[in-house]
Amino acid sequence: MTNYELTRRRFLRTSLAAGTAALPLAGLASQAHAQDYPSRKLTAYIPFAPGGGTDRSVRLVTPVWGQLLGGDFVLDHKPGAGSLIAQDLMANAPHDAHAVVFTPAPHTAWLAQLEAERFSTDQVAWVGSYFQDPNVLLVSKDSPYNTLEEFLDAAASADKPFTASVSSALSAAHAATVVLREKAGIPLQVVPFGGGGPARNAVAGGHVDCCMAPYWSATNVLELTKALAIFWPEDPTEGLWNAPPANEILPFEMPYLSEPYGAQISRKSAENHPDRYQRLTETFEQTLQHPEFLKGADAQSLTPFIRHMDAAECEAWSTDYLGLLAEYRSSMERDLEDM
Repeated sequence: MTNYELTRRRFLRTSLAAGTAALPLAGLASQAHAQDYPSRKLTAYIPFAPGGGTDRSVRLVTPVWGQLLGGDFVLDHKPGAGSLIAQDLMANAPHDAHAVVFTPAPHTAWLAQLEAERFSTDQVAWVGSYFQDPNVLLVSKDSPYNTLEEFLDAAASADKPFTASVSSALSAAHAATVVLREKAGIPLQVVPFGGGGPARNAVAGGHVDCCMAPYWSATNVLELTKALAIFWPEDPTEGLWNAPPANEILPFEMPYLSEPYGAQISRKSAENHPDRYQRLTETFEQTLQHPEFLKGADAQSLTPFIRHMDAAECEAWSTDYLGLLAEYRSSMERDLEDM
């Protein structure tokens, strides 16, 4: 496997993890109350503004997860600094497993590289992932480009660089944009926004030429945009964008890039309270199989993207991600100088 390829083998491995047998639900609620945990409201830190994919998915997960734990979640949006603000808040909260950060895995990996003095992956313990969101390239409904080939040809001959909105710098969407830009040899200016919602609204309104976005997270602009390609083996949905796989179109091979979304607690919480950490991981997996969650996921077309990875798989994915992006890090960092 090359530095930048996430192969179908890893895709299938995570898919199989999602299909493992459920742990028994019986007794979970009574166990939760008996152990006096949670003893107060749980805080779900969201490192992005309301309206984006993280916010929407957390609102599906936390009601059921709280029910299984025997407590309630309070959502606290703390956008900015590449998720460092949210991570700092969790690091400074009491380490008693009442604070959770919901974040795409790429942000944690990059944060450890770019803010090494303030953050390390050793600070967090993964609870698990709940869905994977492959990247798609979107243009506005009124865009003159109907295929990826048309878009790339136009970008190559344009008088000035085309603009591409992404939810934030050094995200998986940013990485996908840079890989496409360099492999296609086109000028493409990355424009980061303070969250997924504003980034998608920018392309829907025609304020940028395109938007690299996680597929499901961007469905709120489904009627206002066209998807020129998906950077995944296939479109996992039916009847949404029906995005063609990039590698069936392009004369060069693109990596499979997605954003696993997951939950973390502080490492100190996991070490101080291993029993609570175990209950969190068990009930988190149970949440993804709960009828109420599945009903909500189906209503929002999330079901095709549900992928559970346990803590070890989340850590392995992050390691693979850093290897995948090693070739493109310098280009991504150069983008930061122009932002």
